[in-house]
Amino acid sequence: MKRSGRSLVLIGVLGLLFFWLTDPRWGIVGRGGANAIDEANNARVSTAVGIVGSGMALAIGLYQIARRPV
Repeated sequence: MKRSGRSLVLIGVLGLLFFWLTDPRWGIVGRGGANAIDEANNARVSTAVGIVGSGMALAIGLYQIARRPV
């Protein structure tokens, strides 16, 4: 279980970084230009779903690592 927990933690962290970095509003790799506001509005839902999903994978992985084996 520890190995699968570490994998989930890694996937969760990488997912959080990906969705944060590619967000048009808050990300470093966000696109600028005339349609920046439209891009930010269009990407808001998918970014939120990606961040929540990655956070859940991270939380499940941390839970698997922290629990004692039975």
